[in-house]
Amino acid sequence: MDTSGDHAADALSGLLDAQLAAADEQVVRAHLAGCPACAAELREVETARSWVRGLPAVEPPFGFYARLLDTRRRRRWAVASLAAAAAASVAFVGVLPAREAPVKPAVATLIRTHAVTASVDGDPVSQLATAGVPVSFRP
Repeated sequence: MDTSGDHAADALSGLLDAQLAAADEQVVRAHLAGCPACAAELREVETARSWVRGLPAVEPPFGFYARLLDTRRRRRWAVASLAAAAAASVAFVGVLPAREAPVKPAVATLIRTHAVTASVDGDPVSQLATAGVPVSFRP
């Protein structure tokens, strides 16, 4: 049963559609007996369903199914969509800066300043250096 908090929520539609397991249906019906808010919501959903089901059938426009199944037209839309996406990608890349903006102060300057001013005993990052393991990429 799908519930939201202390209310029956989406289980109401399942109840109306007879899609709930017998045990879940009993739980929902017991909840409806003691919860006026959910009982009112069930009545509203039933009313809305009856209105929608009472609407006349709508005939699709002439040629609707043929256009829907026309693979050439769908292929043209797919190609056009792909071309538009490619053009948008090229345009987006074209407006990006050619290179990253420089960082001030330069990272190399920050590293040199840190190396000169840092104390090995008081700097927790420098203490991690002893935990490094030498790595070789040679076979």
